[in-house]
Amino acid sequence: MSLAKPWQRRLHLTGMWVNSLGGGAYNIALPLIVLQTSGSLAQMSIVAVASQLPKAFPGVLIGGLADRMSPRAMTHIGYWGQALVVAAMALLIGPWHTPFWVLVLGAFLRGSLDMFARTATFVAIPKMYGDGTAKFNAAVSTAWTSASIVGPAIGGALSAVWGPWWLLAVDAVSFTAIALIMNFLPWPERPSSLPDRPGFYKELSAGYRRLTQIHGWWRFAGTVVLVGFLSAPLSTLAIFQTSVGLKGSTTEVGIVGAAAAAGLFCGSILSGLFSDWRPNVLMQRSSWLMAAGALLFFIPSWIAVASALFVVCTGGIAWTVGRTSLIHQQIPSSDLGKTMTAVQFLETVSSPLSLAVATFLMGVSSFMAFGSILLAALLSGVLAINSDSMLKPSEVKGEIKQAEPVQ
Repeated sequence: MSLAKPWQRRLHLTGMWVNSLGGGAYNIALPLIVLQTSGSLAQMSIVAVASQLPKAFPGVLIGGLADRMSPRAMTHIGYWGQALVVAAMALLIGPWHTPFWVLVLGAFLRGSLDMFARTATFVAIPKMYGDGTAKFNAAVSTAWTSASIVGPAIGGALSAVWGPWWLLAVDAVSFTAIALIMNFLPWPERPSSLPDRPGFYKELSAGYRRLTQIHGWWRFAGTVVLVGFLSAPLSTLAIFQTSVGLKGSTTEVGIVGAAAAAGLFCGSILSGLFSDWRPNVLMQRSSWLMAAGALLFFIPSWIAVASALFVVCTGGIAWTVGRTSLIHQQIPSSDLGKTMTAVQFLETVSSPLSLAVATFLMGVSSFMAFGSILLAALLSGVLAINSDSMLKPSEVKGEIKQAEPVQ
């Protein structure tokens, strides 16, 4: 059963697509602003890290809040807060020289507030869409990936005309638009407060311990780390191989970069077509698809590299949809926020390790670097073999399974 009406589902997806367009423009604007104000590649990396840090902290706390607070209130905090932060960045930056700490702080605050909105939406989706949750997850992925193709292109064109600081204003408008749209959705009520409920920090730590007691948790965590490991350096390695290893032209490098976005979009479409598959099966077959794509990296041709990137990204986004649907199906609603932030923490931890390993291996041999991607995809598929028990609640610990029916 679903609370959301068809027009509300379409409105929700439209709002997320518009917001993703603004995010695409922001992702183009921020590196350009750093380059214009400092010309430093190191400072660009620092800003990028500041954008990702909230997944580790305060993300772990936000996940616990999402299991206690009203999802509607959290999304308003997230979207209106981001609109104000990005608008303030646009005003402070403008055409003037901006202190570097403003960019770092702004990137961190935007990422932190984004965790409020995304985590609250993740927790609310099963109750808003019921049996249609898997299809909605696939539709969200399609909307995001299509915007990820269009957004940077629009951002690049506008930055040449207006200047990159104006793109921050575009992003602020997109957050305002989705914040207004949120008022028309059937958000679930605030989780009830149980009389014997432990304190926030005690419950947060207990929630993470419960996850390790669920059958197949180690399989699930392993696939998350492995897919995060292979995904982080993927585009960087492909573009480096095309431009340096194969002496490709800038046009060829551009085509390789576009192949990644096209793969994300294609994977989203496929996820919608196969939304009736069990999530663990989708994750397994997506891992095999990524492994097959990784084999193409070993062919010394920029066309092969573009094809490899397309196939691996197609499998990667399909795996992500399967992962999200599996969490929605198997984890009790009271633990959804904590679970999602734990997954994001694993991905965040694996990314810098992957980048360091891939960079080192690329310096030794491109075959070794691409071999690490192939190995990670193969191991992810192996962990998902006969994985009906992945995140399956224990019969002994029956309280782990969600007791209440989806409304």
